[in-house]
Amino acid sequence: MTRWIRLLCWPLLTVALALQPGCERVENPATGEMEYTTLSPEQEKQIGEQQHPRILQQFGGEYPDPELQAYVDEVGNRLAAASDLPDTRFTFTLLDTDVPNAFALPGGYVYITRGLLTLAENEAEMAGVLGHEIGHVTARHSAQRQTQATGAGLLATLGTIGAAILGGEMAGRLAQQAAGVGAQAYLAGYSREQELEADQLGIRYLARADYDARAMASFLEKLNGQSELEQELAGSEGDRGVMSWFATHPRTLDRVEQAIQEIGESARGRIGRDEYLAQIDGLVHGENPDQGVVRGRQFIHPDLDFAFEAPQGFQLANTPQAVIGRDRGGRQMVFTLANPEGRALEDYVAGPGLQQVARLARAEVSSPRGVQTATVDGMPVATASATLRQGNSLADVGLAAIDAGDSVYQFIFLSPGQMGRDEARAYRATVESFRRLDEREAAQFEARRIRVVPVQPGDTAEELAARMVVEAAPREHFAILNHLVLQDGLEAGEKVKLVVQ
Repeated sequence: MTRWIRLLCWPLLTVALALQPGCERVENPATGEMEYTTLSPEQEKQIGEQQHPRILQQFGGEYPDPELQAYVDEVGNRLAAASDLPDTRFTFTLLDTDVPNAFALPGGYVYITRGLLTLAENEAEMAGVLGHEIGHVTARHSAQRQTQATGAGLLATLGTIGAAILGGEMAGRLAQQAAGVGAQAYLAGYSREQELEADQLGIRYLARADYDARAMASFLEKLNGQSELEQELAGSEGDRGVMSWFATHPRTLDRVEQAIQEIGESARGRIGRDEYLAQIDGLVHGENPDQGVVRGRQFIHPDLDFAFEAPQGFQLANTPQAVIGRDRGGRQMVFTLANPEGRALEDYVAGPGLQQVARLARAEVSSPRGVQTATVDGMPVATASATLRQGNSLADVGLAAIDAGDSVYQFIFLSPGQMGRDEARAYRATVESFRRLDEREAAQFEARRIRVVPVQPGDTAEELAARMVVEAAPREHFAILNHLVLQDGLEAGEKVKLVVQ
């Protein structure tokens, strides 16, 4: 969570809705097929140029490592030159977020996260991800989606994203809005057919650039294992509440392997493991303390000097815009910045605050109940509650705003149906747990990083895993980070990745 993001975030809709649809029949540069489109290449470029700064805001900005960024540029441009649009200027950006993801905007803007780089084991695996995203651009998949949904239809397509609870969508939509619905529209909008086509194009570009195309399959298998481990550690069948590449790219491993087999021997090529490991040695792993860290039910932000603890049973996910929590009973919470615009806190929570929640949930809101003021760790706080109605679905919402001096923060709590007394007490305890950190406590949180080390004679996977600084399951995390090495067996001198602090 960063200092300058607000909860209301619809940036990526503005340009798309402003474009006036006009259909023309053109040849798709990647497939050679004739298709109708309402979005010209110039308009695609316009969307990418205007949304690029907003993507940086939504995803924590660029990762501050010029050498690693130059490496991503080098690999990306090599693939772009081998694509079906070799003269297009692509822009590759390494994002400072631990969520393993990659995506592309129209006009040649391709993004990859440091969270994804920590999982990849070689240059070919990273190239496979970049090639897939380049495939979305060259096949003009954004233009195809624009053509299928224009005007109000486009708004509906882009606005209806995310999981639902309460038998409706209000809490799921609220959490997705807080995480940046505009970006999610681009991440979640491709069909399975388009994802498969992007895979096929990515494999084609890998082979043309002399990379080992089989790396796309090995990395997809690893992402599957990572997703399963996170679900197991969370104790549920859900995901981590944020956007991973595996979750936003609906594909199947067997189809990818089939596409690789179809190109035959040309699938074998450069792997580039040593070069890749040298580049990511020292890369921040997991959360960046500059953006806050999750420790169990606690959220600590050393840079902004505050901490709080979520209710029992809640799983927390930190995004650049908000901290999102949920439990297995369907209850959700969102912690983010508030903007009272000079109003007293009690006036804000009883009026614009609750109305804002209702707008994000696309629900009707009742009159506020139980408006109260108090102090938390010497800071003014105001609370209120209300009921949201969306069709036949009801949810009780609790809202708390805290004036921390330099910023005003808010907690939003959502309970399916009616909020019980135990839930209300748990939510109140979370608000009351909000506190300032002293300098000594804030200094305790340092970034965890990837370190590349050689295997010593006699080293075992268990011994190496024991050196990992992770919250749980070090053996499983070590196996995912070093999947290909363990498949072939550990050998002295072989390099492996560890998470250290």
